Formats: sequence, C-alpha cells, structure tokens
Amino acid sequence: MTATRVAVLTPPGTGAIATIEVAGDRAWEFARKLFRPAGKALPEAPEVNRFWFGTIGEGAGDEVILAATGESAVEVHCHGGRRVVRWVIEQFVAHGCVEVGRAVPDARGDVGHSPTYLLQYAPTLRTASILLDQLHGAFDRAIATIFASPDLAGLRELAAYAPVGRHLVKPWKVAVAGAPNVGKSSLVNALAGYQRAVVSETAGTTRDAVSVQLAFDGWPVELTDTAGLRDAEGLEAEGIERARRVLAEADLVVWVMDASSRDEFWPDEETAAVVKLPMNRWVVVMNKSDRSLEWPPGYPPGAIHISATTGENIPQLVNWIVYRLVPHPPPPGAAVPYTPQLADAVEAAYQILTSGNLAEAARLLRDCTSPR
Repeated sequence: MTATRVAVLTPPGTGAIATIEVAGDRAWEFARKLFRPAGKALPEAPEVNRFWFGTIGEGAGDEVILAATGESAVEVHCHGGRRVVRWVIEQFVAHGCVEVGRAVPDARGDVGHSPTYLLQYAPTLRTASILLDQLHGAFDRAIATIFASPDLAGLRELAAYAPVGRHLVKPWKVAVAGAPNVGKSSLVNALAGYQRAVVSETAGTTRDAVSVQLAFDGWPVELTDTAGLRDAEGLEAEGIERARRVLAEADLVVWVMDASSRDEFWPDEETAAVVKLPMNRWVVVMNKSDRSLEWPPGYPPGAIHISATTGENIPQLVNWIVYRLVPHPPPPGAAVPYTPQLADAVEAAYQILTSGNLAEAARLLRDCTSPR
C-alpha cells in the first residue's frame, strides 16, 4: 500500500478559495474521519464526481466542500486564507497523510518535482491538463508498458514529448531580434495585445531586454524584445550585449527585417555564433508589409510578411511560432516526461536504445520509475 498524499493544487498565496487534494489508498477513509456533511452521512465508498457541503476538522472546524474526484482521490475546497489552508492540511497529516509541497521530496527523491506540486505552478490550462494526466498516472503507466516490452517499444513516442515536458511550468523563451527600426517593439506589442515595449523612430531606443509572459495556443511563452543589433557605444552597446545573451538562451528566434527598406540585415558572425539553435528554430519575418517596397512573395525563402501596425498575418505568425516550438503536441491523456530531469533521462535512454544498447537504455529508464 502506497502512502496517501495531501497537497495544495491552487497557486501559493491568499485567495478566495483553495483546493487541497488527498490522493491514495486511504483518501476516502480519511475524508470520512475528518468531514461532517451538512446532510446525510458520507457513503462507505466514494461516489465519483459527487460533491458534499459540510465541516472539516474537530470542534467547530471549517466549512468546506468535499468532492470525490476518483476511487482513491478527493478534493477539499476551503477558504483560501493561508492559515486555513495550513490548518486543513495539518488535519490530514495528523491522521497519517504525507504532505507533498514546498521542499518536500517526491517519490523519486526530487524536491518539488512531483506532478501534484508542479500543478499549482502551471501557467496555462493546457499545461495544467498535461500535469494532471501525469498526476493520474499517465507517465508511470507508460514506463510500465515500455518495460513490459522486450525491446522497450513505446520509448520513442515518450521521448518525442520530452521538449514539452521541459516547459510545463517554465515558458519557452522566444527572442525578437534584428536591426534597429525594423519594428521589433511594435511586433512585441502586437503579439502581446498591449503596449509592453516603447516604440520610437529613433534608432537605439530599446536598450534593454523587455519581456512579456504570453500564451500561444495554450503554450506558455516568454517573449523578449531586444535591442537593435548594430555597431554602437556606451549604453546602447551594453543593451546589444544583453540582447546577444538573450539570444544565447532562446528556444526560438524571431528575426525581423524591414519590408519598407531595400536593405537586408542578417545576423552578423558574432550574433550567429551565440545562437545554438537549428534552422527550424529561426522564424524570419518581413515587417511593415503595409509599406512594402514590393518584395517578392515568400522572400526571403520561408519568411512571413506581416504588419505589426495593421495586424496583417500576425495570427499566422503566432501559428508558425507554435508549430516550430511544439510540432507534435501530445493528445489528451498522453504520457509526458513532466520535468526537465525526466525529459533528459527519457531522451538519453532513447538515444542509447537507437545505438543498440538495450541494457543501458533500460537502466536509464529505470531511474524514471517511482519506487513502491
């Protein structure tokens, strides 16, 4: 029998309502001990997807709503004050639950890397849904199925979702770069839907990296406007150096050129040297299509012609960025290596498997399993 766990699913801080999950073989047993419904007594077995209003805890307790979310999982919806949340958790811990939360190791020994813990930090509904699938056992079941196959069949599919697993809590980093005055800041504002970056006709206005947190098709993205890349001195030169540091850490680069100019400006050798991305992680756009000098359609090859001012082709650009970041999104219920550590281990196991070393691949994959 595995330990029954209690954890907060809602983000840290004070809110109107908090959600606490109790999951494990004894979840319903603990719920019946601690919860007093306002009407009839709780049934001996959980009735999944049913809700009860009542009081939790000894004495006066606190009014809550209890939900049976599975045969071995319940949720307690209580007041969102920190002291109330803490008190409810302590009620379950006192009866034998194991708390999963801040600085508490998960089953694999990692601090704060269990799906239950990560779920409260999911920035979008889409990534939260993926984490919830793993919380309900999708990843562990996939690992068990892979081990049941003599040739570790299924590992390739699991490894394909490793890039997604690295960004369920932390966003993909997308850098907007190019020469001065090509409309990078205007493009960031158009993608954000509000004026996040200062727009000016004066070259060198953007001297620092300005970031905004967005969601593209449900995927978390940190979009960063960088200083125009050119030879400069003083503060502007410092901004250009920061821009190159942002490019070095980016998951994707949107390279912006000016359709109203006859000059093409591509990354110089110094800039290209710091960007360790394959060509499919570069997106080239020709901005200011509303003032275009009649550049040929599709030139440069693969470029998207847009206007940050009028919004022309901005949705198409978003779709293209999403496709480049997540070319194979996992379907609902799919198993995903849900932390960077698991993603690295699964990818390494698959690479070794393709080289023919089945035993070593199995050893690496075994590190991904939850000890029982």
